[in-house]
Amino acid sequence: MKLAIVVGHNARAQGAVRPDTGETEFAWNSRLAKMIEQEARDFPGVSVGLFYRTAGLGYGREIKKVYGETDRWRADATCELHFNSHHNPNATGTETLSSGTRVSLRYAEALQDEMLAALGLKDRGEKIVRKGRGSASLISGRAPAALIEPFFGSSPAGQAATDEDHEMRALARAILKATHSVFV
Repeated sequence: MKLAIVVGHNARAQGAVRPDTGETEFAWNSRLAKMIEQEARDFPGVSVGLFYRTAGLGYGREIKKVYGETDRWRADATCELHFNSHHNPNATGTETLSSGTRVSLRYAEALQDEMLAALGLKDRGEKIVRKGRGSASLISGRAPAALIEPFFGSSPAGQAATDEDHEMRALARAILKATHSVFV
């Protein structure tokens, strides 16, 4: 099966910033994407492709272009990487967005379970999103899609759960375990 990893945001509009490291969503998730690609060797039957949104096109065109690329690659599933941020540093937890289709929801549930086990953060659940923020990423491609928000970069709890290499590797493996369990 072919898993398309889409890195959220882009080189110009990099998303939220972790106050502990100064690293943006785009930078942190670019590292996570490469780690997922490396770890995939331990998951027979799963091949990973990395996809990045092109800066300067505007949000709608960016999404249409990158998910067109995942379709041309013939992805069997897509997982878009993000992390949350909030002005309240006590906001914490893990959540996964789904379009609500049967397979997308099953994938979101598997991702949520594996990420909770890997990070040990509060369960914010799976959310079905058909309109508004994140919805275009869930409905623009052919393949079942999920958008993950594994932690709050603004939260000391989220930072502590993801600031070490082995913790990022555990998250990468969680994404691959979920993918393998649903699609292989």
